[in-house]
Amino acid sequence: MIEQALRQVDIEHEFSLVFQPVIDLRSWRTVAFEALARWNSPELGDVPPGQFIPIAEQIGLINRLTTHLLGKALLIASDWPRHICLSFNLSAHDCASDEIAGQIIEIIKASHFDARRLDLEITETAIMQDVVKVQHTIDRLCRLGCGVALDDFGTGYSSLSQLLSLALTKIKIDRTFITGIDENPTSYKIVKSLVALSSDMQLECIAEGVETREELESLISLGCFFVQGYYFSQPMHHSHIDNWLKDN
Repeated sequence: MIEQALRQVDIEHEFSLVFQPVIDLRSWRTVAFEALARWNSPELGDVPPGQFIPIAEQIGLINRLTTHLLGKALLIASDWPRHICLSFNLSAHDCASDEIAGQIIEIIKASHFDARRLDLEITETAIMQDVVKVQHTIDRLCRLGCGVALDDFGTGYSSLSQLLSLALTKIKIDRTFITGIDENPTSYKIVKSLVALSSDMQLECIAEGVETREELESLISLGCFFVQGYYFSQPMHHSHIDNWLKDN
């Protein structure tokens, strides 16, 4: 049913974005928002990204979706204060295609949004599908001035040396390691190692999925100062961002 609905989808009217803040714990201020895709289907209602994105990739829709939503996200972010950054997710298909990478770069240029305020997130799984092509895409984005974040770090099976050979600027620790970190010694040790690694490599380290005060305190003790998650805020409509920034 999802595939059938996607084949008939009206991207302009059915897809939207919400934004989740990223907090710098050293100042307790918002420094960025991650744009997250939402699909409200007339037939199916709200469909989670984890269900529609893989199918959109399979049927060749993901590139249209990426370019449309990126343009929309950049337009929204252009109204933000200049110290607030935007984070946007790219799919494996986006990263492995020179043509699509070129389209993404042209959208960024046409938006006149400062590329230095834009972080493009790429998953470990996407990188390993075609390391050479993804490396080329990352290099092109970096030359433009964009940051490149490794999303869901720790969930793939790639070699560390391959990942660290890429021109990354940030790593995002997957929420599976953050949930219950205060009660799970194994997760604590893994995150401790990842934070130390990011520091050694001079990469920013962001913890995803923070939901409790105890998790937050564990991350502070490990020196992980960039976080996002429901403890601070669920993803919000862009119309709420101004008020959020006044208070945060």
